[in-house]
Amino acid sequence: MPRKKASPVIHPFDQLHGTDTSGLIPGTTIVRGTNARVEELTAYYGVAPSILHSLLDHWLQHLEPSAPIENTVFMDIGAGKGRALLLASQYPFQRVEGVELNQELAGIAQANIDLWAKDPQAEALAPIALHHADATVHPLPDAPVLAFLFHPFELPLLKRYVAHVEQSLTWRPHAFDLAYANAEHDSLLDRHPAFRRIWMGRVAMSTDDHIADLAAIAEQKEYGSTGDELCAIYRYTGRSS
Repeated sequence: MPRKKASPVIHPFDQLHGTDTSGLIPGTTIVRGTNARVEELTAYYGVAPSILHSLLDHWLQHLEPSAPIENTVFMDIGAGKGRALLLASQYPFQRVEGVELNQELAGIAQANIDLWAKDPQAEALAPIALHHADATVHPLPDAPVLAFLFHPFELPLLKRYVAHVEQSLTWRPHAFDLAYANAEHDSLLDRHPAFRRIWMGRVAMSTDDHIADLAAIAEQKEYGSTGDELCAIYRYTGRSS
């Protein structure tokens, strides 16, 4: 008899909320219908809830944000299916925004946002808006920003995004912090004269997130799971004259 195809692994977050944020989608799929090159993109994989919660808690409690969270916009760069948006909305940000290049992923994220708005277990505190757009040219909010990057793209696109941020903040200065999970290209930001690293460390997943991560990673051979992510937080300071 032919072997039954295994069902995709569903993360406990999706089991609880009925959302669709699970799965690993390669860059070769994400690039379709965009003007990006596949070598500029990484895969989609939803951030572990425990990692984003820990990162946001550390930013709030230990790094003295330049503006109150109630005045700050959380901005997910490369929002994918929107898991980080949903999680961030459980904090009292002024609003939560996501930018996603791939039209199909943006559609899934919007469906998840619509489900979240009706979910009594969501405990959302902030409104969510999603933009199907290129983050390297999409306008920054005219408000303090905490940008979140879960290694959404490779060095060429990261350079373009950072240049876009610097140009935008030169024209319209305001507070800007950048939380970078799976910080593969941290050296670019470490060398950049307009950014200052204010924290770096490994952030551990909860046991449930690690079990789910191991199960999902086992379905393919390209990625592994260590149960934590190297994360860094940067603050835009501008270039000294």
